[in-house]
Amino acid sequence: MAKNNRPQNQQEQKVVTKYDKKVQKRKEAQRKAERDKKIAVFACIAAAAAIIVIAVCVAVSNYTKVHKKFIEVDNTPVSQIEFDFYYGVAKSDLLNSSLYGTMTYASYFTSYMGYDTGKSDASQKYASSDNTWYDYFANTAVTKIKEFKALNKAADDAGFTYNTLEDDYNSFIENIASEADSNSISVGEAYKELFGSHATESSIKPYVEKYLKAAAYQKELQTTLAATDDEVAAYYAENKDNYDTVDYRSFTITAETAGDTASLAAAKTKADAMAAAVTDEASFAQACTQYAATDEDKEKYADETASLSKSAKKSSVTNSSLADWLFTQDRKAGEVTVIEDTDNSAYIVAYFISRSYDESNNTTIANQLLSQKYNELITGYTDNMSVNNIKNRIKMLSE
Repeated sequence: MAKNNRPQNQQEQKVVTKYDKKVQKRKEAQRKAERDKKIAVFACIAAAAAIIVIAVCVAVSNYTKVHKKFIEVDNTPVSQIEFDFYYGVAKSDLLNSSLYGTMTYASYFTSYMGYDTGKSDASQKYASSDNTWYDYFANTAVTKIKEFKALNKAADDAGFTYNTLEDDYNSFIENIASEADSNSISVGEAYKELFGSHATESSIKPYVEKYLKAAAYQKELQTTLAATDDEVAAYYAENKDNYDTVDYRSFTITAETAGDTASLAAAKTKADAMAAAVTDEASFAQACTQYAATDEDKEKYADETASLSKSAKKSSVTNSSLADWLFTQDRKAGEVTVIEDTDNSAYIVAYFISRSYDESNNTTIANQLLSQKYNELITGYTDNMSVNNIKNRIKMLSE
């Protein structure tokens, strides 16, 4: 009866067994595993998202570099496609230019500077320096970009009308096709070979059109800036010594002992005596054999032309005092002088024959004046053009 006196809703306290503890522990482990799994899933999602963000950033960066902004010139973006186009143009123009005579820059670079056209420019050192041939041609490309931007600006400023774009562009792509055919490669490969790995006909077309307009205006400037006859004459009058040539005879009498005062005086006496005996070219030639110091020299000057120099430019006369005397404006035929050659402890006996000017130099002067005018026009624009070398993508050699 006493046991039944507890309230009906009061439950007896449950006894926790070892089995119950195991079940509870297993449930807690399961809940933790499920929680960790969710965390892992969220972490993977976050990591994947981060990878996607990084990949997108890299892709955007590369796209911007290739298509939008590789560097800036004159506060205007230059894409890598445009830069590579001008790299190819500048490199080709330079390599095919004449250095002197029949030698081109290409043959000079390969023969004397170790440039290998079969290797990448970036893999070859330029002129025993830390720079590469890519650095060298890249700087040439920047100069070319500035020049052609200047030409386009000058064309617009001058109101230049470009009516032959379609024909010029068709000629351009025909030349690429011909280049591809001659090298047994596809046209697509030719574009990449000539203008960089990102180049296609469509990708470089906008830059080709600007280039062709600039080139057309450059050609017109050859007419509008051409030197007049009066300009050529005026330039020649101020620079005669650079273009005139002289015919003269000379003979050197050297002191027996270099630096010895008595020997120098004796050499001067002989030179003065020889000069006094000269009345014309024939007597000069005869005096050379008379004053020759050795049998070998006597034999040499037995030939009357041994003392003769013809069509000599001032720059080719090795003794500066002799050059100044020969190219004095009032020098007259038949004049004779004795000039001291202090560097060689000697005296030079000289006979002036004539001074002349080759009229073909008019063309040279005209071309030089045209070049000067053109450079003045272009530098009027390029001197104010800035180059923003983004992320130092180019090693600027002028810095």
